[in-house]
Amino acid sequence: NGLGVDEQGFLQEQEKAKEISRNARNAGADDREIVALDMHDIAKIEQDKIANITNDNFKYQSGSIKATVKGIYYNHSFFPNTDDIPSGKSFGIILDRTNFYAEQGGQQYDSGFITIDTVDAQAEFEVKNVQVFAGYVLHVGCLIYGRFAVENEAVASYNEPRRKLLMNNHTATHILNYALREVFGNTIDQKGSLVAPEKLRFDFSLKKGVSNDELAIVESISNEFIKKNKIVYSKDVSLSVAKAIHGLRAVFGEVYPDPVRVVSIGYDVNDIVQDVSNPKWGDTSIEFCGGT
Repeated sequence: NGLGVDEQGFLQEQEKAKEISRNARNAGADDREIVALDMHDIAKIEQDKIANITNDNFKYQSGSIKATVKGIYYNHSFFPNTDDIPSGKSFGIILDRTNFYAEQGGQQYDSGFITIDTVDAQAEFEVKNVQVFAGYVLHVGCLIYGRFAVENEAVASYNEPRRKLLMNNHTATHILNYALREVFGNTIDQKGSLVAPEKLRFDFSLKKGVSNDELAIVESISNEFIKKNKIVYSKDVSLSVAKAIHGLRAVFGEVYPDPVRVVSIGYDVNDIVQDVSNPKWGDTSIEFCGGT
């Protein structure tokens, strides 16, 4: 077609792109490495009684909550306040209670703000990442203004529009799991998932490839399910009872707590546990899940 390629120019631009990617990756890795509790940090929390295991039951509720600052963590040390943490650096805050969802089970972390607004003090901390270590929820981010100190009373507010997208996509993974089972039977097993605000990914095992026709059926079942717009129910249930529910889906090899949280689309979990063997439960998505 009479077109030429500037191969040398391409290689130069490719190297520039690689360098940008390397720098971004290294910066992210460095931040993540600093703001993560290791076994020594966890031992120090327990030994010095810095905090109890975080009460994160509020992650299933909407709206802000009041909480108390229990730990301020930077570079593998705990500080009484934020005075000695370099400006602009990421650090972690541990609260006695939180409504932020810590990344787990494929669902990404919440973002948002922890704020102090009293007569004596005003401060704001932007939460950019939330991770859980041995039951301690670490809110990772940067100080926007003001000053935080241990035992400060604060308000924790997650980003509700972002959470809504996460919730929708997480429910969609359950719907997709159901649709795949309808098309391929119980031969498939969930192997993992990613629930992000802008997309979802669902990993599963299957002994053959998925044809275009099969994919179209899975898509049709999923879309019909979404159009029905049924209520999503959730409840903590005794593990022995939950395992007996007809049609229930669980991740093979996963160890579940007792009680375990059961999430059902369209049928109230209270009704399900009264009649676990009812075959009609197989007509919907019922899963063990700790997500929102």
